[in-house]
Amino acid sequence: MVVLFKERWGSEPGSPWGYTSGTEEELFTGLLELGQSDQPMRDVWVSFMKHATPEERVKNLKQQMINDHPMLFENTADLRELKEKLAERLTGWEEMALAAKSPRHIDLISSTGKEMLKAARLRVVGEKLVELGQPIPGRASLQEAAALGGPIENLAFAQLLARQGELDEALQVTQDAIDQCVEGASPIFSSLMAEALAAQAGVLRRQGKLNDAVGRLESALSLLAQDDDITRRIRSRILDDLGIATQKLERYDDAAVAFNEALDIRETSGTERDVAQSLVNLARLAVANGDLSAALDHALAAEEKVKNSAPTALHANIATLLAQVYLRDSKSEVALKHADRALALNRQFANTRGVAIAHLLLAQCYRADSQIGKAEEHARKCKEVNEKMSNADGAARAEWLLQEMGVR
Repeated sequence: MVVLFKERWGSEPGSPWGYTSGTEEELFTGLLELGQSDQPMRDVWVSFMKHATPEERVKNLKQQMINDHPMLFENTADLRELKEKLAERLTGWEEMALAAKSPRHIDLISSTGKEMLKAARLRVVGEKLVELGQPIPGRASLQEAAALGGPIENLAFAQLLARQGELDEALQVTQDAIDQCVEGASPIFSSLMAEALAAQAGVLRRQGKLNDAVGRLESALSLLAQDDDITRRIRSRILDDLGIATQKLERYDDAAVAFNEALDIRETSGTERDVAQSLVNLARLAVANGDLSAALDHALAAEEKVKNSAPTALHANIATLLAQVYLRDSKSEVALKHADRALALNRQFANTRGVAIAHLLLAQCYRADSQIGKAEEHARKCKEVNEKMSNADGAARAEWLLQEMGVR
């Protein structure tokens, strides 16, 4: 990455939080990716072109780099010198491209005084730790990232809180993200504001406030004024949530419209994983409509899409879905295999709600297979997990199952 400064600091940033120019935001994004082994960024070179009266923020950045990262930049007097130094840099990069990447962590303070690089790095580390089955240190990193960073960091922490069943806390953190968007002079019609509203809607849906969730999701969609790849990905995720909420309200036609619109977007501009998510949603809708054949087709297609990728929360959802479909189709032995996988994956990703659902599924599978002792064990664990989350409905379902088995 080559970043040139001369007189001006740059135009308005795309992010409403932490930066005061688009050039600064792009530089900090490149520096963050420089420290991530899975990102292609190998080096960042900043050049300050000679000028009699550069903007104060240009001078401040240069002084910070002089103090902390002198190897990261050079001064250039004129166009001839710029060409020479850039040619040297490109030659070095050509050689660097043949070697393995060595991630480098750079700490710079943004022009707003915020530790954006540290916050973003903590978020990335926290999400990775949770993915690797280390929820306690992952949570600590995400919590610190939220304290230091902006809306993106708060939304990442809120997502983990919601997965762990701490819904009141998650709702507050999503509100913090919305407040930061407003405080950061974010345009109302922005993708980040839309994501913050949608995240809050997701928590409200889990709390059973379905109409409130639908209202926020419809508002979030109205804020997406752009039509680029990033906006389309955000739109499809919000459509997912809208479909889930309307399905819970038994507005099945509305849910089908939302899910199919998201699938249409993803089939033209999404990844295999994105398409798999849409197939999962359509499968769940088919289950609600009593069409087990269509549900199984969608679920197996989703499983095929992600079978060669590293396990994620989506893999856990697909395993749960397949267990539910096979159980409804009286194939408890096959369902058991998928429920076991769902439990293991949800534990790995600290998805407490997913763990509770998996225990319930295992209890139902063992009951159908006449293994009442194991069924009772999982039903009790399901009840215990739901009670810890203050999920009265989940606990009641587990208690009902225990009563049906004649267990007190």
